[in-house]
Amino acid sequence: MPIQNITARLISTLGNKESLVPIIVKDGVDSTCLTYKAYKNGGKVEGIERGIDEFGTQAIWIGGIPFFKKLIDVTAYKLFKINPGVDPRILKDKEYTKWALKNAKGNMSNNSKQSVKKAINDCLKDGGKIAKNLYISKILTATTLTLSTYFLMTKFKQNNTKRSIEKTMKKELENNNIKDSDNIFIEFNQINKQPSFKGIIKNAANGVMFNPVHNMKIIDAGITTERLACSRNKVEFAEHAIKEGGFLFSVYGLGNFIEKGFNFISDKIIKKPIDLNINVLMDDSFSNSLAKGRIKKDINLYKSCGEKLTDKLKFISENTDNIIVKSAIKSGIIQTVNDTNGNALIDTSKFIDVKAIDKLTNNLQKIDEKFIKSNENVKKFLNKTKGLKIASVLTNIGISCLVLGYVIPKYIYNFRLNKTGTTKFHVEENIKNKMEVQ
Repeated sequence: MPIQNITARLISTLGNKESLVPIIVKDGVDSTCLTYKAYKNGGKVEGIERGIDEFGTQAIWIGGIPFFKKLIDVTAYKLFKINPGVDPRILKDKEYTKWALKNAKGNMSNNSKQSVKKAINDCLKDGGKIAKNLYISKILTATTLTLSTYFLMTKFKQNNTKRSIEKTMKKELENNNIKDSDNIFIEFNQINKQPSFKGIIKNAANGVMFNPVHNMKIIDAGITTERLACSRNKVEFAEHAIKEGGFLFSVYGLGNFIEKGFNFISDKIIKKPIDLNINVLMDDSFSNSLAKGRIKKDINLYKSCGEKLTDKLKFISENTDNIIVKSAIKSGIIQTVNDTNGNALIDTSKFIDVKAIDKLTNNLQKIDEKFIKSNENVKKFLNKTKGLKIASVLTNIGISCLVLGYVIPKYIYNFRLNKTGTTKFHVEENIKNKMEVQ
């Protein structure tokens, strides 16, 4: 694979707001640095607990929802003979559904033996009610089961820490010839509260159900709630609040702020808009259209097709050579399937967000206007634009990782030092103190 394609795929993935990959990268840095800091400052017991907590959480956080969704796909969906690859949003509007059926070609991407048309028809046997309800139930069930799994991991982690400390203390007592009593290992009610696990999710909006990043925000909110509820003392509660607050801000807020800042500087000051997906900026069709002045013509054709949903959908299916449609495919707004000859066709079983197409159109118009005013050749103009785009994405990831991997861990242990006078694991010290009193 050419280096340009590898770069495009990497930057496109890392810069995609709806991709989990940049979140996973940031969380990996966060987990690794916090675990290291726990070993270094808090000691072995906290290091082990932090490792279980961070990497166990990461495994559940990343794999929980996909696992439970897949489980429901091969059970409930199979029972009702419905293909889970059909996006239920195409069933909401009758005109959209009619268009999707009329233009359905090729076979499903998740089942090469089933045609797109048959998969959509199977969902429409009862007017689409079962398909829509199945999807809602799948998201809610997968999210709830993922949070429940995290709760069980939290209890395992805390019990493992308690057993480890008890075992160590017992050896120390035996080595010092101190007689052990049946009551010495008490239940530390004040530092090992039994949290009540309540359903955090009662309903989910469309934006959450159909966007994996928004769905992940619910998981993060649930994990944060459980960590705070399971805190074994006030200091741990405060540390969790700092850590979770910093994580949520760095992953979901800081990145958007940095991106908007870069986009503003690139557009208004450097005169090189970088709103487009890197795959579009590196596409030969786009650079040719930009060089030949075709973009304005293609945009005018799209804008003249009409404002109705059906008008825009019809335009998309009938103008696959239009730069807007090509760019939408490159950006992932429109998904494709292959026919028997390997040709890419629009996958009408997947929802096409027309608002995203309109936004893409505006971004194409913006870059076309800036190119004309630049008086540069297309190669020079695009090289600068692509360089700024790559710098924007990598800087975004870099700053977020710096905050997660250095700033937040350092602040947590400085906070602990100020509150307790030491960076040692306070939960371990509390348990030992309680045992020594007995």
